[in-house]
Amino acid sequence: MTDWRDRLKRALDAREIDMKRASLSAGLNAAAVQQIIKGNDPKASTLQQLARSNGLSLDEILLDRPHSSTAEQVRNDVRLAPVVGTVAAGLWFLPDAPPQVEPEPVPYVPCRHPDLAQTAYKVVGSSMNKRNVHDGDFVVTVPYWEARMAPVAGDIAVVQRSRDGGLVELTIKEIEVTRESVRLVPRSTEPEYQDVIIIPRTIRPELYEDVTIIGLVVGKFSTL
Repeated sequence: MTDWRDRLKRALDAREIDMKRASLSAGLNAAAVQQIIKGNDPKASTLQQLARSNGLSLDEILLDRPHSSTAEQVRNDVRLAPVVGTVAAGLWFLPDAPPQVEPEPVPYVPCRHPDLAQTAYKVVGSSMNKRNVHDGDFVVTVPYWEARMAPVAGDIAVVQRSRDGGLVELTIKEIEVTRESVRLVPRSTEPEYQDVIIIPRTIRPELYEDVTIIGLVVGKFSTL
């Protein structure tokens, strides 16, 4: 068993809850917990439901941390971020017909800006692999302009571009700031992911209104 599965089993045993009872109390089939313990991978929402129904917490299962009691501890509990989009360079789509995204939320531990709404995007491609963000990962974000007053060098951000015809693209970039411009830069080892978006520092907003920084990346979730 992996560590978190072992912790789940120990936590249930400590409460004298057998696997069948734990499954049924969460509205699952009677063998669900046994199958999870043996190696089945549950959805994040299923694991959350299982924990809540049996007096456990995701912290206890995933982080080996006692159930939160103080307000400060509760702020740092494991939470679930809904997946709201796909970031992929070169993938243009109509705003009312976005690419299909994972329906399941992803777990995260609040660390930066825990009081802001946190949403996740699925990463497609290797445009940020130098920053340890890889194809298939999920980045957790907060609204950029609620967290920042101005672009900050070194931030990793989700960026939306639009073009004629109403198409939009979501990408992930690192921010560079110069006296003349804000540069949105991929950090990739791959030659196809080297295009830089340049936003000039100008009082003419029509020159850059097709580019919007929408999300500050504050975390990452990787599936095994």
